[in-house]
Amino acid sequence: MTSQWPFLIPFVSMAAGLTLSSLSGRFCPLSVIAGAFVCLILAALQRDKHIFPVCTAAFFFLWGLYALSPWLIPDPSPASIGKRASDTPLTLEGLVASRPSVSPDGSSVVVRTENIISNNRFESVQGQLMLYVSEGDITVARGDRIRLTTRISVPRRLGLPGEFDFRQYLAFQEVAAVGRVASQGDIVLIRAAAEESWQRSIDLAARRLGDSIRLALKDEKVSSVLAALLIGDQKRIPRELADAYTRAGVNHILSISGFHVGIIAVFITLAALWLFTRSEYLTLRCNVRRLVVLLAVPAMLMYLFLTGNAPATARSVIMLAAFAFALYAERESAPVNTLLLAAFFLIAINPPTLFDISFQLSFLSLWGIVIAVPALTERMSAVTSVCGRSMVQFIAASVAASLATLIPVLFTFKVASLNGILSNFLIVPLLGYGAVLAGFCVLPLLVLLPSCSQILLWPPAKLIELSNWIITGFAALPVIRFHAVTKWDVLFFLLFMTGMTFVSGMKKRLALAAVLPLVALSLHMQPLLPADGKLHVTMLSVGQAEALLLRLPDGKTMLVDGGGYLHDTGRDFGQRILAPALGALGVGRIDWIFSTHDHPDHIGGLAYLTRYFEVGGFWATPAGLSADYSREVRAALAERHIPLHRLAAGDSIPLSGGVALQVLSPGRTDTGHFEKDEMDANEESLVFRLVFGTFSMLFAADAGIAAEHQMLANGLELKSTVLKVGHHGSRFSTSGEFLERVKPEVALISAGAANRFGLPSMQTVQQLAAGNIQLYRTDRDGTIELVSDGVGWSIATPYKVE
Repeated sequence: MTSQWPFLIPFVSMAAGLTLSSLSGRFCPLSVIAGAFVCLILAALQRDKHIFPVCTAAFFFLWGLYALSPWLIPDPSPASIGKRASDTPLTLEGLVASRPSVSPDGSSVVVRTENIISNNRFESVQGQLMLYVSEGDITVARGDRIRLTTRISVPRRLGLPGEFDFRQYLAFQEVAAVGRVASQGDIVLIRAAAEESWQRSIDLAARRLGDSIRLALKDEKVSSVLAALLIGDQKRIPRELADAYTRAGVNHILSISGFHVGIIAVFITLAALWLFTRSEYLTLRCNVRRLVVLLAVPAMLMYLFLTGNAPATARSVIMLAAFAFALYAERESAPVNTLLLAAFFLIAINPPTLFDISFQLSFLSLWGIVIAVPALTERMSAVTSVCGRSMVQFIAASVAASLATLIPVLFTFKVASLNGILSNFLIVPLLGYGAVLAGFCVLPLLVLLPSCSQILLWPPAKLIELSNWIITGFAALPVIRFHAVTKWDVLFFLLFMTGMTFVSGMKKRLALAAVLPLVALSLHMQPLLPADGKLHVTMLSVGQAEALLLRLPDGKTMLVDGGGYLHDTGRDFGQRILAPALGALGVGRIDWIFSTHDHPDHIGGLAYLTRYFEVGGFWATPAGLSADYSREVRAALAERHIPLHRLAAGDSIPLSGGVALQVLSPGRTDTGHFEKDEMDANEESLVFRLVFGTFSMLFAADAGIAAEHQMLANGLELKSTVLKVGHHGSRFSTSGEFLERVKPEVALISAGAANRFGLPSMQTVQQLAAGNIQLYRTDRDGTIELVSDGVGWSIATPYKVE
């Protein structure tokens, strides 16, 4: 195996070490790696062929355990920008350290900080800051010295199951903190080109080309796609169009990858071959065919840097360069070995590349093609025509790439599309062969002949217009949504791909092809949320919002509110935050959804869940779902034909497993105040008491003191073991009289860390402490899990907050 696939053991071992290090946060000391290296050298001198592979695996595994430490171990220096997080705006100065990224939602750029300025005094700082610009483009470039005023913050985990680790994502970009300004106008250019570099020159060239494309093509849907195809500026594509390409299964065509680089390399090689063969001098004195192959390598490297040096593009360039050198040396190159060489080289020089989703999907799609297409080609002896064989190979490549990325895509994004198997037949020729080549041929002329840009770009623009029109049809086809893909599924999938590639013998491969999927399916057949006769209450840590998941003693599930963003961000809270958390907890069906009131921080994620999860029924107050921002929830209920029930004080619902729900507020009269007064909406919140044996819990939603006084006046039974504190711990709720009647042993508060409202209020916290009431808070403890057997109870906080 070592001689046949020399890069297999180094790549797999190092990838395993990197993964373990990333998950555990533990790193191997350099002294241990040095010892392993000495053992590797000694093993190379031994005659026993089994010792060297073992020592190779050990060395690269230990190297992987160490390699992430420069990125994941925080800078201990007191001058680190990460140590200057503050709610007070600070004025800082630094150098632009990356190519600005511009999208419809705003822009971002990495700043290498140098000084913090206060009262005309300069204090040196170090480390990189990710600067977000809320609106508009960024005109500064790499190497410019800038000054700005911003609040510096360090990203932290919410403590939510299934959450994206944004802090680690930034750490892999060597970013220690984040800041935000409203627009480019808030950035002061101190000195342009304060630090010259070849990267700056390439960035400026890419900007000029992009500006030329956007100036010549006024239709944003056309110019943004062409800029993505030619210079890798994918983030400018309007969100609706990008989503349409994703649903159609051809979003891969918008990312510079091996397909684009390969087409350009072949074009350069053929063009150079045609040009060189026109010269009798060169033809007689050189092996022109071997020479032109090498000419494509520097062109590919230039294109790599022009398009931003993305991991997927780098992988493609390394592989194509390896093939070019093999052709020049007239040596045979195995596709699997070349793929392993590229992957190992990338993670060796930049270990965080392993965790880049574009690298992962690019690697897996090509791995699938490498497995499927050659195997199918060997069995195509019956197909004699070149056209027929090419068509079968194209179909095989399309199917293999789609299936090879299906499980990882579902694991990462919870939605995947197989529509690309069909749409590739039209979109790949239009964009891949047509628009890319037509655009690449005129790319140098855009700067030389700017007045002719519109004419030069007319052919690729028309191809893109046709592609965008076709995409709208394919985007209407159904997609796959599945929230229960686990890390085990990804592991079994990788083992399956490994077996199909490296295990010899058809019988062994067939056995693996049968056993591994069956094992994975058997794990899904086991209920992730078994009925254990206990009541489970999980307060999800969803920031400055609220969502609680309940699992009843018989295994049925109930959701109280769905969190949400306080302001419209253009993002779907249910898709990005809530659904991944529920999927990580094994929830596929929600038997009861209770919406306490229509505020966006409570209802924001319910539309997505209602559309894409199996839902038994939906409950709201008499005035519930009347606000404008609950329109999507109403539409989802209608689409899925899910019954909507109204609840008011005095109602009682026997749920299941011996759990009963008693509604305490609001009254049955629809006050209709939701659009008029935010406080009125809070006072109309759904408040209820859940009873299981001698255990009880009161859910106060966002009810304030007025609603509490009304419940007290009605003489309702309020005494409860647990209190879900009202309105995120606001001082306008949880009055002393109300707390005296409830007499809870423990209180739960959902609040966002360092939120601008100052919740929970110190008054509420002190009041709970004065009553000897245990307090758990999501901003401090992360997701809170409470379990009761109907008599006693216990609380755990298993998800770390950083």
